[in-house]
Amino acid sequence: MTPPKLLDKTALKERELLIINSAVLLIQQNGIENLTMDKVVAQVPFSKGTVYKHFIGKEDLLLAISNYSIKVLGDLFHRAYQFKGCSRSRMLLLNFSYLIYAMLYPALFQTVLCSKSPNVVGKSSEKHINDGEQLEIKLMTSIHGIVEDGLNDNSLSLLMNMDIQQLCFSNWSMAYGAITLLSGEVEQCSGRTSLIVERELFNLSNMLFDGMGWKPFTKDRSHCAELKIALAELFPEELALISAKGRELNFDSFS
Repeated sequence: MTPPKLLDKTALKERELLIINSAVLLIQQNGIENLTMDKVVAQVPFSKGTVYKHFIGKEDLLLAISNYSIKVLGDLFHRAYQFKGCSRSRMLLLNFSYLIYAMLYPALFQTVLCSKSPNVVGKSSEKHINDGEQLEIKLMTSIHGIVEDGLNDNSLSLLMNMDIQQLCFSNWSMAYGAITLLSGEVEQCSGRTSLIVERELFNLSNMLFDGMGWKPFTKDRSHCAELKIALAELFPEELALISAKGRELNFDSFS
């Protein structure tokens, strides 16, 4: 009898990613609530036992999908963080990288929130819980780094009774709220309302930044023109994929 072939770490990671992508496709088609391990097993060229070697259950799989999602988002955030520009422009760019992520990966965007529930975490493996914690730290490094740059060059000062974490949370919750509440406009600009997600994200970001006293103020800088140039430079492939889906970022609506 031929002994089973031992896979190296790269092959195991590729197999795990194939399972994750198959689960994401099922979520896109049927919703998170209808995802089951049996449905995932039916979509992959592996036995049920093999799938369970990677994920101890549905909740563990959801957390792994969330971790994969945070990796994707972290790459976009890191590009915004490294962009050569003033700190305020880079934070605006980071917020729009979040919108790009939601446009391209709506199933991932939805799964992250679900994976934070106590039920999911409580039934997940220690490995995926630890991986998630490390990925979140790395993700937040980009956001904190931009704020720290603003503090260091004196274009930003901490508001009374607020620390860096609270300031970063204010920005994150604003961006998440705008994208989530206008989710119907994320994948396609339907015109069903007068609210266009990219315009409202732009407006809310600048209202928040002006309120924080983050320079240069909206009245002193053409943030829209700078943002358009920066997005084209940093995210050409992502913008092309969005265009291929029949969606464009509507910069004309900003004026």
